Amino acid sequence: MVEASIVNKKELKQSRQRDPNAEKDIKFVSGPAYISSVPPWSLAHELELKAGDKILEINGKKFRDFFDFQYHFEQSDLAVLLVQREIKQDLAHPREGAKDGLQTSFEEFEIEIEKDFGEALGCEFVTPLFNGVQECANDCPFCFIENQPFDETRKSLQLRDDDFRLSYLHGSYVTLTNLSFSDRKRIETLRPGPLYISVHATEPEVRNLMLGRKKSSPIMDELKWLASLDIPVHAQIVLCPGMNDGKHLLNTINDLYTLKDSPVLSLAIVPVGLTKYHRRGLRRFELDEALDTISMVEAWENVDAKKRGKFVFLSDEFFLMTHAEVPEKKYYGDYPVLEDGVGMTRLFLDDVETQLAKIKPKSFGEKFKISWINGTISQHALRKVAKMFEAKFHNLELEPVCIDSEFWGTTNVTGLLTGKDIFAKIKDKQDLGDLVLIPSVMLKEGFDIFLDDMHIDELSVKLKTKCVKAWGAKEMIELLTSEQSFSQSRHNKQDPKAMNPVL
Repeated sequence: MVEASIVNKKELKQSRQRDPNAEKDIKFVSGPAYISSVPPWSLAHELELKAGDKILEINGKKFRDFFDFQYHFEQSDLAVLLVQREIKQDLAHPREGAKDGLQTSFEEFEIEIEKDFGEALGCEFVTPLFNGVQECANDCPFCFIENQPFDETRKSLQLRDDDFRLSYLHGSYVTLTNLSFSDRKRIETLRPGPLYISVHATEPEVRNLMLGRKKSSPIMDELKWLASLDIPVHAQIVLCPGMNDGKHLLNTINDLYTLKDSPVLSLAIVPVGLTKYHRRGLRRFELDEALDTISMVEAWENVDAKKRGKFVFLSDEFFLMTHAEVPEKKYYGDYPVLEDGVGMTRLFLDDVETQLAKIKPKSFGEKFKISWINGTISQHALRKVAKMFEAKFHNLELEPVCIDSEFWGTTNVTGLLTGKDIFAKIKDKQDLGDLVLIPSVMLKEGFDIFLDDMHIDELSVKLKTKCVKAWGAKEMIELLTSEQSFSQSRHNKQDPKAMNPVL
């Protein structure tokens, strides 16, 4: 989790403050607002704030997160900012410990500004959570965080978060079991929505088993509380064979349906994903169990398809693992929980068809092969996609190379493949072609590194073949068009009489 890795705990300040929402003194942990960028059109630019500056206070008030910052800045027509800036000075005679002959110091200064009520500062912050992430105290047996080798993965992957702020800001799923009294009062004041809630089961004893807790507030009561605040909810079930499936799943669906639209907008069902590091006795779905789950949900919907449609959504994995046809677009509606792996395959298939229809047929000057890396669970759908691209780009061979993860052991989804997995599986492949195509979902955004910290350029060197990233039909078409233009140009130089064929 990026928000955890960039917060310097030494900069956090703890105090006791009177919380008007909680109506009592509470522990208040604040941190500086660390500016990451200053757009030229923003008020922050006008004030000559810079990336790297830290805003410590506004009108003498500290803040826990962006919500506090926004309130203190925008709900006033006069703002006094206390800013800390890093100053680097050249040293004629560098002292021991000074890097590159530079001495670093910090200065604090105030900026006073009269502004319009409600006007925003306009800068961007490294994280919206200035005091760090609320960590999870649950002990879920299926938790992915506990199913990894801690000495081989990034620290940001090792944080168990259960923070309602991330749920609102980024769509992270939370259980609501780690809320403090103050958190609840903040939710009642902020009314953040939609929130993404991990329900797993509505029967208290089953849900507590899923969360590894002796007791917790009944989730139906929690959802009714959110309904009273008009906060919409997207619910999730991580389905584990023998724990919350079968009759328990049906009970959960029926219970949540009684709260349809107030507050539950949708229910996503995702099969448990386990790695070889799992030691809690769970197992993955067998083929017949996955088919039974699909049939159960379909039977439930068919009782009243008009009313019950577009409420329960099975994740793509159920259809891919059973080689069932991926539902058509109408099944997913407006794709409410796309980031939970619900509808991504259908959206991609339709997008490929739409984007390819917009371009004219093209031709590579000579045979051009791309090895397209993906998880094995997607192989049947990807073969169809590859044929669609090959029909539009003459002389193209787009080969889906679908592999399982040795790093994780039993994982077959694309997003969890590591650099080591790819290298180990395809290093001895005789013909990788001209390019190795890496779906961007495998890489950390902005850094181009896999989950095991291998950089995509390092993989290129190891494979002795250029590796490139792309995600979605548009990016793939842009990549192919660029490579096709270069290939055709090179071909024409070799044969001046060659002409681009009209297909």
